[in-house]
Amino acid sequence: MQTESNRVYSLCSQRISLRPWQESDAEALYKYAGDPIVGERAGWSPHKSVEESQEIIRTVFNNPTTWAIVLKESNEAIGAMGYMPDCPLNLPAREGEPLVGYWVGKPYWNQGICTEALRLMLDHIRKETDYTSLICSHFVDNPASGRVMEKCGFVPTGETAVDEDLYFGENRLMRVLRLELQTKTMNIRLEQPEDYREVENLTREAFWNVYAPGCVEHYVLNQYRNNPDFIPELDFVMEEDGKIIGHVMFSRAKIILDSPLSGELEGATFGPISIHPDYKRKGYGLKLLQYALESAKTIGIGVICMEGNIDFYKHAGFVVASTLGIHYHAEPKDAEVPYFLAQELIPGYLKGIEGTYHTPKGYYVAFENKEAFEAYEATFPKKEKAMHEGQLVDDCTKNPNEQ
Repeated sequence: MQTESNRVYSLCSQRISLRPWQESDAEALYKYAGDPIVGERAGWSPHKSVEESQEIIRTVFNNPTTWAIVLKESNEAIGAMGYMPDCPLNLPAREGEPLVGYWVGKPYWNQGICTEALRLMLDHIRKETDYTSLICSHFVDNPASGRVMEKCGFVPTGETAVDEDLYFGENRLMRVLRLELQTKTMNIRLEQPEDYREVENLTREAFWNVYAPGCVEHYVLNQYRNNPDFIPELDFVMEEDGKIIGHVMFSRAKIILDSPLSGELEGATFGPISIHPDYKRKGYGLKLLQYALESAKTIGIGVICMEGNIDFYKHAGFVVASTLGIHYHAEPKDAEVPYFLAQELIPGYLKGIEGTYHTPKGYYVAFENKEAFEAYEATFPKKEKAMHEGQLVDDCTKNPNEQ
């Protein structure tokens, strides 16, 4: 996500300007921040000396997302306006969602100055960053701050929070508000042949160096489109403002039934599911998967099995597959395999069923034909492979199930 650079911005309106704090502001800062009522309302302890104020200017305020609110008429710093790129408080913030904060000296309360300053900063954020939302809060016993937020477009989420680390924060409820900054057009549609190369490159970018140095997922996708197990009705791309930012594909899969039953139970699996790195951790992957699962249900697929992290996929309705009587082919039948997950899409589809899932053969294509994969990989721009903690194998052409 794009954030503030080290450039210095001064933002101006009719009565005030927002500019970086200067050490020469220390006396003015102490004059207003030393008032215990101001700190109590904002959640920080009152300043005890000019020296303390100066140190806060040198440290806490020394960043490109914190400004002094300066009264043009007197050129005096009378308050602060800013945001933290990541929310440090005990609030229900989305990952990477900035937290907005502000205050103004008591002589300037109820004059619309905070509203004016907040609007200046929000306009700046919209122009200079690609943040999609902001979060803020106020103590419920300070409704004036909430009115400023709502005048600037923040909407109450209906949630409250308590943060004991704040000054007088223990057992003191905060009301939570959020502002959606950008309304973007999001669309999910079937992949088309003209999308193939773009989607394969997206998949490569999404998986590069994640599970191994390099990746093979883009080649799996390339080869799967001609695989009889490929399900074209569940081959989706996600677009934002016309740009492809995500993709997911599904494959038919089978569960080999245990005795006294015999035969196979039809099901499906999915993957790779790819979200462009610039759009990760914003909820797009979950939206894409939920859409695809609903579509799978409508075409009669009764169960989905997959390998993944339960901490993420539980939000899409997946559980550890062994709890549904489905075992993983590469592990003992009595093992609870935390990374092997399943979801019954059609209620009762697995009733009385026990069996073993086998990963479709198409997912091993890069391991079985390394020369073809290397020739395919050579058609993409060169990227550096890197090893890091958490990777499953040290070579992307090794099958992790055989390690």
